[in-house]
Amino acid sequence: MSALVLTALVVVVVAVLALVVVIAMRAARRRRTSDLRTLGAVGRALAAHASRRGTDDGRAAARAVAEALRQRFDARRVVIAVATLVEQVGVPLPDDLRAVDLVAPDEAFRPGRGASRWHRRSAPVAVRSWMRARGTAEILVAPVAAPELYDASGEAQPPEVVRSRRGVIEIHEPGRGRRGGGRRMPGRSRVRGELALLATIARQVGAEVENTRLEARLRRDAHRDPLTDLLNRSGFLQATARELHAGGGAVAVVSFGLIDQVNDTLGHASGEQFVTLAARRLEAVCGSGRAASVAPGARLAARLEGDTFAVVVADVDPETAHRSAIEMRDHLVRPLVVEGIPFEAPVLVGVAAAGVPGLAGERDGHVLASRLLSRADIALSAAREGSGPVRCYEPSMGERADRRLALIRGFGPAVTDGHLRVHYQPTVSLEGRTVLGVEALARWEHPELGALLPDEFVPVLEATGQIGGLTEFVLDESLAAARRWHDRGMRLSVAVNLSVGSLDDGFPDLVAAALDRHGVPAELLILEVTESGVSAEREYALPALRRLHALGCRLAVDDFGTGQSSLAHLRRLPVDTVKIDKSFVLGMGTETGDVAVVRAIVEMGHTLGLTVVAEGVESAAVRTALADMGCDVAQGYLVSKPLPAGCLEQWLDSLAEAGGAPPGAEGGPVRWSPPTGTAPGTTGAA
Repeated sequence: MSALVLTALVVVVVAVLALVVVIAMRAARRRRTSDLRTLGAVGRALAAHASRRGTDDGRAAARAVAEALRQRFDARRVVIAVATLVEQVGVPLPDDLRAVDLVAPDEAFRPGRGASRWHRRSAPVAVRSWMRARGTAEILVAPVAAPELYDASGEAQPPEVVRSRRGVIEIHEPGRGRRGGGRRMPGRSRVRGELALLATIARQVGAEVENTRLEARLRRDAHRDPLTDLLNRSGFLQATARELHAGGGAVAVVSFGLIDQVNDTLGHASGEQFVTLAARRLEAVCGSGRAASVAPGARLAARLEGDTFAVVVADVDPETAHRSAIEMRDHLVRPLVVEGIPFEAPVLVGVAAAGVPGLAGERDGHVLASRLLSRADIALSAAREGSGPVRCYEPSMGERADRRLALIRGFGPAVTDGHLRVHYQPTVSLEGRTVLGVEALARWEHPELGALLPDEFVPVLEATGQIGGLTEFVLDESLAAARRWHDRGMRLSVAVNLSVGSLDDGFPDLVAAALDRHGVPAELLILEVTESGVSAEREYALPALRRLHALGCRLAVDDFGTGQSSLAHLRRLPVDTVKIDKSFVLGMGTETGDVAVVRAIVEMGHTLGLTVVAEGVESAAVRTALADMGCDVAQGYLVSKPLPAGCLEQWLDSLAEAGGAPPGAEGGPVRWSPPTGTAPGTTGAA
């Protein structure tokens, strides 16, 4: 009997234990399900906030996370405090809670633990006082911490939990809703699970807080200049769009124009100091009462590049904007002292105002800001050309800019579509009165702008790096023409103008290949460089010039007398010819000073053994004077205007017929009979 009783007791005990295990497993399963549900709700709230970073203040996400935790822990109250944001759900915090009591004491966070659980009766004094202010007897607390740090070797370097804290999550009176408001003391494993869950959620919140902070920092840095902390170009355009969206206004672009000199004199570190001083000066001017009285309204400054800045003034008319720019410049021109050296900047300002034709109806703030900045840049370029230190945008400036843009975009198609031509202007010997050669001059028949001369499009091509394409085109066309004339028995040289920027290491090889391709002797090719260009870039140009001279090409210095060449400079250049600038030759009929200059250049050239060419010869009197001085070659409208290749050949044929012999008969020169009057027509730019 006793055995049966004992067996029955064992069965009952086993059954009870099995039931307990089943109940525990079901409870654990429910807790896991609840934990997963809570993590899912928190994840969705944080993801929603992440999708709206920059526009969302985070309150909705914090409230959703707090509510998910309150439901999971059946808590009386949940508080999430991150930076200045404090959100709570459940029973409100006491009304008399002071701001200082919102800050959790350091003792509330146990080092090395993601979350902590405290009872007021056993908590440290500081924690007990903190809990008493909240009116809670039990609390779960976890720091909203920054992500873990790592040292150089990659080892985790967990900082002190308090130092890395971004905020805190508090769960007051967990389990308060159970059993009529009471809370049975949970088991140790359950406490560990709850603390692990809270720590996980706190880390997720901390990661989102850190990501939000970093994104805000990146967004700010993307629109800020790192050196001056002013807005950069993109930030300025966005801010200007906001400032000018509601009404009129103006944009001014300010150039101090000294950064290169400071860099060259004191080094780039001092150059950065100069830019910083200029930025602070500009900020002070924008905020000054005197400037505000001239141009009331919102003002802000930005650094565009180098020592060039931009300023926006809202709600002003064009006249007031101009006065404001003058006022700003008066403040800015005072010396800036760098390393004890005062630098007086030649401050230039370009201004563009809204509310003028072309912009009056613009309602898109971003488009308006971009167009105003572009117009202010154009006005600044006009100021740099010497038309005054402060220039307001005028429609004619925009036309010039549009024309320049048409040249930049149209050059490539002009070459392929045949809109680019080469005309040739003959040169003649003053002593022998024979045709020696021609100068090749580019002409551009633009489909929209009409006939263009080199004076207009060559500087644009040089500035945009397209001049090499023009040089190759003219060189190829000229050598092809020289070959045709050579085949007809006319040994005419062709002179091609070069930009110093083309004289790189590969240019001599390009010339050699072109000469070989067309079968033209190198001595029939004259390459002309301007005096001002070769003076400014002498060291850069000299190696290529020497190689070209070694090929057998003749070299000429064009526009001589207008640059900075000295006798010593000229004798070091591997040149064969100097060409007197036409401004001196044209003035010989009226200015004795120009006659003296021309005579001096002729004598200097002959002293150095150079051939001297006079450009701009348009009258018989000037031709006679040049011949009397001993000038070698004449070029100008008295001889002929620039002609297309076919017209030039007709001109040569007419000279030959007048002389009674076919052009270049037996290889002889074509003779030229000088007219006795003045060249017909007006002088044209070569």
